[in-house]
Amino acid sequence: MTESRLKVLEFIRAYIRLHGISPSYEVIAKSLGKNSKSNIHRIIHRLKDDGFIEVKPYKFRSVKLADKSARDIAKL
Repeated sequence: MTESRLKVLEFIRAYIRLHGISPSYEVIAKSLGKNSKSNIHRIIHRLKDDGFIEVKPYKFRSVKLADKSARDIAKL
């Protein structure tokens, strides 16, 4: 996992713990010093493809942490 993906994932975890909802792409971008939400969008969807998070399409603040442990057990 790249450093930028790890930072985004950790930020999402911390934000959800503090606020009870997922952050918007704009909040993530501003907090991590990124200039573009499109970079965050790309990272978010890569994390989704890797199974770390879940995203509901066309929904605002729809990022949800995935429970990888259940999926890993199911693979056994």
